[in-house]
Amino acid sequence: MKRLLCLLFPCLLCLFIPLSFATSTRSTCVAQEVEKLRIDQDTVSTVRSPWEFVSIDSKASLRGLCVFNDREIWTSGSRGTVAHSYDGGKNWRVNQIEGAEELDFRDVQAIDEGTAVVISTGSPGRIYRTTNGGGRWKLCYENKNPQVFFDSIAFWNKRYGVAMSDPIDGQLLLVGTNDGGKSWRPLPRSRMPKIEPGEAGFAASGTNMCTLGDQGLAIALANGSSDRVNLTSRVLYSPDHGSTWSDWRTPIRTNKSSGIFSTCFIDRKHGCVVGGNFKKPELTDSNYAVTNDGGETWSTPSPRVPPSGYRSCVAKLNHGKEVYLIAVGPNGTDLSSDLGAKWRRISNHGFHAVQFSPSGRSGWATGLEGKIARWIGAKSSPKLQSARK
Repeated sequence: MKRLLCLLFPCLLCLFIPLSFATSTRSTCVAQEVEKLRIDQDTVSTVRSPWEFVSIDSKASLRGLCVFNDREIWTSGSRGTVAHSYDGGKNWRVNQIEGAEELDFRDVQAIDEGTAVVISTGSPGRIYRTTNGGGRWKLCYENKNPQVFFDSIAFWNKRYGVAMSDPIDGQLLLVGTNDGGKSWRPLPRSRMPKIEPGEAGFAASGTNMCTLGDQGLAIALANGSSDRVNLTSRVLYSPDHGSTWSDWRTPIRTNKSSGIFSTCFIDRKHGCVVGGNFKKPELTDSNYAVTNDGGETWSTPSPRVPPSGYRSCVAKLNHGKEVYLIAVGPNGTDLSSDLGAKWRRISNHGFHAVQFSPSGRSGWATGLEGKIARWIGAKSSPKLQSARK
């Protein structure tokens, strides 16, 4: 414990880091396309794509995504890349943070307009912060332990946030901030939940962890160290900023390539987790589960109508009084209109991450080779029976 704290605490002071590369480009939109979706073995449906692609000056793999509001969008990824739009995606500023060109930023979170933080996976694990829309960045935390591997970051409000790393010496690492990301300190190891052998998170989209309400925190884990398949996956839950913990069992099978990759709560009672096997993206076995009692119990509804493959991210879409769930993975996009119980394929386009603004008027998805797409809706799909909030 002392050795770990000595390693972490000297790195809490923010260091000024200018950007080495910055390009501002006006995005180019590709016209809405027609897609052919296979409904079953004998049926193909022709629909208008729900995605409109935009072109930016980057070939990075983009896994971090934050749609802060209808105007402010952030995405982050490999090669130390962060991209930001302040005008709803019309223009994008693409940056490489100096000294971080070899890092992979798997998650980004905006705190207010112009202020955001990013985290890197692997060692060194770093957290950077900007207050001017990505023009300049500060290094606010660094962990050089060779076992560190940050998966995700989340905020309850403008002051309080937490970043989650895979276990170090068998113990989960959570670092917290109470000043909007200016400084970070590890939560006491004595307060950390017990980790089962091999458990860790998947850093596929920065969404294996999410906040619930003013103090709640949920962290989805998988068995990342063995080919042996476990029949259940755990979601750790804290109702009080990480002071106390309980665990929820889900029916998602897990090994080092499969398990829960993303978690999303529609409200305090209804939630959904998605995942599968990233090495076999077409498989639909054990790739989703839902709860309707605040996480106490999880199940796969019957009859089982799953997303159409491995899914790395699930997000809530508010549309007036209606609410949908959108899930993405490398082989396509799926939609649920009944709180995650049944899913329907709506696009062949695959992504790492997806997110919508709180109003539901702005939605974006990101993926390989700098892929960014704007949600324009499944307008040509059959009429949906939508869950009511």
